[in-house]
Amino acid sequence: MAIKAAKQPDTRLAEDLLGLLPRLGQVWGDAVRAANGGSVVRMKVLGMISRSGPTRSGELAVFCSTTPSTMTEIIEGLVDDGHVRRDPDPTDRRAVLVAITPAGQVEVDRVVAAATTQLITILDRLSAEQRTRLHMTIADLNAVLATTSAPKETRNVR
Repeated sequence: MAIKAAKQPDTRLAEDLLGLLPRLGQVWGDAVRAANGGSVVRMKVLGMISRSGPTRSGELAVFCSTTPSTMTEIIEGLVDDGHVRRDPDPTDRRAVLVAITPAGQVEVDRVVAAATTQLITILDRLSAEQRTRLHMTIADLNAVLATTSAPKETRNVR
């Protein structure tokens, strides 16, 4: 009978970190539903546009792992709700950019506030020392990810 070798510490750390993603996604999904924010994908689109500025629908489809036709439907719904608008792309007259409206930003802020409240409730279970360590760890992780994440080339995506 073969004995499994102990996992390398970095492998275990990476797996533990990846294991948090579904749990954090559940917190986000619960907050979106509790705030009547529509679907998680709609909020993902609004959040990306809020952070990144006007974006082509093809880039949004790649970001959300949806088909272009599905993204078109999502954008149509967001336009109908007054959360986004379509603007001409100044670099390509054949393309349009999807931009957030003031109402869309209000929606993002409202749902993020709901998720933040939910996370604060969860984080309140940690001691002050644990929260300090978590804060420092998140800052370190953000710094590492910011320097190693190469932006995707999506300029030719419509």
